[in-house]
Amino acid sequence: MINSEKLGFVGVAASIIAIGYTFYTQRKVNGALTAIDLSIDKVSEGVTVDISDAIIERAVSKAVDREVGRTIKAISNEVLRDMHTDIHKEVKSSVNDSYSSIKTKVTEEVSRQVANIDMRKLKEEVKEKAKEKIIEKFDENLDSLLADFNNSLSNVSKIYNSIADSMTKKKESETVFKIGVN
Repeated sequence: MINSEKLGFVGVAASIIAIGYTFYTQRKVNGALTAIDLSIDKVSEGVTVDISDAIIERAVSKAVDREVGRTIKAISNEVLRDMHTDIHKEVKSSVNDSYSSIKTKVTEEVSRQVANIDMRKLKEEVKEKAKEKIIEKFDENLDSLLADFNNSLSNVSKIYNSIADSMTKKKESETVFKIGVN
């Protein structure tokens, strides 16, 4: 056999021995635990433990306080939710009731105001406003036309000045004698 095979055989044998020892120790520990459990049961049967009334009262008081707190919180949340719903319903109902009343009053007032309108005065006001708007539009158009006219007049003036300059240059180059003109 080769050394590595010998080493493998020793490893397998050691593993089998370790597994066997583990089962043996586990059975021993389980037996000891069973014996301890039986001993504890026997000892606890014969022992009485007195708990003072103060400790019991304190524990009960804490439990009651905790439950009362939870109950109060749940009830207060439910009351608040119910109040919110009731208030919402009341407000909606009041608004609907008021709407009908206000609607009737507003309709009557608008009808009364419309009946009191002086149609002749209203026509005059409309005519006056229309005149103002027409004059504004007309002024805007006149301003535009005036600007165009001034621009055209400026161009015509430039043309006449150019012709006059041209004629003046011709006259300067020609000698002209005028007879009988004072």
